[in-house]
Amino acid sequence: MDFKTQLIHGGISQDQATGAVSVPIYQTSTFAQKELGGHPPFEYSRTGNPTRLAVENLIADLENGTAGFAFASGSAAIHTAFSLFSAGDHIIVGNDVYGGTFRLINTILTRLGLEFTAVDTRNLTAVAKSIKANTKAI
Repeated sequence: MDFKTQLIHGGISQDQATGAVSVPIYQTSTFAQKELGGHPPFEYSRTGNPTRLAVENLIADLENGTAGFAFASGSAAIHTAFSLFSAGDHIIVGNDVYGGTFRLINTILTRLGLEFTAVDTRNLTAVAKSIKANTKAI
């Protein structure tokens, strides 16, 4: 499928509940539960809803990925990405990343045992010199 066509028809191209060709925006916070502890596809909009699922599937389609993820903010996405690492892991970040990212790194993530080195990522020599045995990401 052409990229422009994927933008329209990728992800979920038909709403299962209504048959609409484009998934509507579901502006609800809570979904009905048939039983306590059941596993319905949606429970509460903060954990997922049909609109967000459609966007996430579209992202996966456009990027030829297996999954896509949508977040309410860039900070939420950044924190989630860093949460994939473990104490003792080293990460190289650009010295010009968003200020909120520096605050997250310096006030929370280093306290949890992650190691960071900030470098000018335009300087490949500086990046290469910053790589350690425990470097997991650049």
